[in-house]
Amino acid sequence: MHSSIKKLKKYSNSNGLSLLEIVVALAIIFVAFLGLIQTFPFSLTINKTAENMTKAAFLAQAKIEQLKSLSYQDVNIGVIEAKHQLSETPDDYLYYFQRETTVNYIDNNLQDSIIDQGMKKISINVYYTNSLSKDEKIYNLTTFMNQW
Repeated sequence: MHSSIKKLKKYSNSNGLSLLEIVVALAIIFVAFLGLIQTFPFSLTINKTAENMTKAAFLAQAKIEQLKSLSYQDVNIGVIEAKHQLSETPDDYLYYFQRETTVNYIDNNLQDSIIDQGMKKISINVYYTNSLSKDEKIYNLTTFMNQW
């Protein structure tokens, strides 16, 4: 047993780490750090996409609330608000959103109708750009309004 300890001491380096060991360790740390850094821009893009969807939901809900605050007779049928940009100022967050509002009569089966049977369907479409795919997304919100 005593001779095996002497052999270990003969092959061990008690002077510290070699330059090669330090370079390998730094390379491993660098690769791990680089992988971690690359996730940050992706997560920011995902957060922006979620933020845009939340804003679109808010804009649709705000229009619904505005129309529901009116009486049944005051809500006109047809395209109430054609698809348009909500702001002309690029600094305003509404600049990146478009909204379209339509109102239709519906029957007892919730199907579109040309006859007023005391119920209307309000549909809001809010358009925005998906931060990941850069294509246009649509957030749709629909509600019903009755005469009674």
